[in-house]
Amino acid sequence: MFTKPLTRQPLLTTELSTEISIIRRLLTAAAISPRFCATLLDNPDRAIQNGFGGEQFHLSESIRIQLVSIRAATLPEFIQRLDENLSNHLLPADYSLKNS
Repeated sequence: MFTKPLTRQPLLTTELSTEISIIRRLLTAAAISPRFCATLLDNPDRAIQNGFGGEQFHLSESIRIQLVSIRAATLPEFIQRLDENLSNHLLPADYSLKNS
């Protein structure tokens, strides 16, 4: 019987996966609530701090900084800028070469 995992994900991958899950929930809240969406677009820091529907968005400081720096007029624009920010700041420079 095996007692150890056969493969182990790097800690960074696990942490990033958790962060992405939180971001996904935050964006879902913005998609279903016009009021939360307006707050996210106007003041992302307040939206993150206030949470939505009793849920808190506990993000790392580096991800929170990325989110609160985004200025966008619409949710699709916010998502596009978030994707650009996360791709530029979190993925290794040679990521696309390793995963092509």
